[in-house]
Amino acid sequence: MKKVLVMSSRIPYPLTAGYKIRIYYLSRILARKYRVDLLAIDENRDGNYRELEKIYRRVRVFRVSGFRLRRQALFGLVGAKPLQVKYYFLPEVQEWLKDHAGDYDLIYCNHIRMAEYLRETGIPKLIDFHDAISMHYQSSLSRARGLWKMIYQVESRRVLNYELAVLQFFDKAFITAPADRNYLLSRFYRVNPGQEPCPVVVIPMGVKEEVLSRPECSEEEDWVVFLGKMDYYPNQEAAVYFAREVFPLVKKISGREMEFVIVGTSPTGRVLELENIPGVRVTGFVEDPYFYLERARVVVAPVRLGAGIQNKILEAMALKKAVVTTPVGVRGIHGAEPGRHLLAAASTEEIAETVAKVLEDEELRRHLGKHGRALVEQKYTWEVIEPQVLREIDELV
Repeated sequence: MKKVLVMSSRIPYPLTAGYKIRIYYLSRILARKYRVDLLAIDENRDGNYRELEKIYRRVRVFRVSGFRLRRQALFGLVGAKPLQVKYYFLPEVQEWLKDHAGDYDLIYCNHIRMAEYLRETGIPKLIDFHDAISMHYQSSLSRARGLWKMIYQVESRRVLNYELAVLQFFDKAFITAPADRNYLLSRFYRVNPGQEPCPVVVIPMGVKEEVLSRPECSEEEDWVVFLGKMDYYPNQEAAVYFAREVFPLVKKISGREMEFVIVGTSPTGRVLELENIPGVRVTGFVEDPYFYLERARVVVAPVRLGAGIQNKILEAMALKKAVVTTPVGVRGIHGAEPGRHLLAAASTEEIAETVAKVLEDEELRRHLGKHGRALVEQKYTWEVIEPQVLREIDELV
């Protein structure tokens, strides 16, 4: 049986974020055909290694303090490489790979954070970009404030240059959405006329089995729900924007009492302050976030920054919920038709009017929920995605 090494800058469990879900399920697909090992960095020391051992034959974890990683990032302020590449580069990981990379038929690297370890490796290697980070940084520049704005300004060009370099020293790349693929390739050909990058293949996100298998919930509360990891800046920005600018308009237009419920782990002080707004609730970590999603009258994803697929939208669609998002939110979901699978609006007034309309129209909610679920079942389950993943991997090994 051929051997694959999966590399991750973080422990891909528990499944509390989109990148963890992606690594976990793609690894599970690979484990059906190959012997799969995991190399990961554990900064928080909160990984569930026992659960990982159900998928990986061997789990090699490098535990490291956050202080050490942040110190490395400070040294990375000088130089051409992105801060996140410097942040996660550990000499002990490089030494381990020098000794053990030759044991594998393929190295499957997640994110550009881990790519530098493999620059000189002759083993067949695949990079999963997840998203085009430089596209996210570019879209964030106009709205970011304070430290985040400074980071985006410094890192935007560095990250793009590094992403383009990665396309030259890997054998194949995965990415979650066609828009991200097109963004990277158009810039590659502009910077490198006459050269060819490695193949870049769109492998979308899939919805977790536990979401797909939940019994349909007939209860509805007067909730407008937003789900996301709340220490992630684009999610913070979306929650603050909706709570402060859109939600008061929704209440004014609809004339009804309701709650805007922000569900997700690690809310920052900026997010917690939103509870001072009448009708806004911030849950923080909850054992079952889908309890709120499936009882929502409408799910919103008012994202104005970011790249890739918004997994929160796919999960809401899988639960047959009416989703209102923005052009940024719908951009990564190939096959999604506004008006059939979800609704999209751009301006503050348009978003508020659309949410108010969905709140009042039960037939519209049922229509969107039915067709949204059908799209997920057609394109965005791991069972549907599996054959393509295995075909692409087979070509490399």
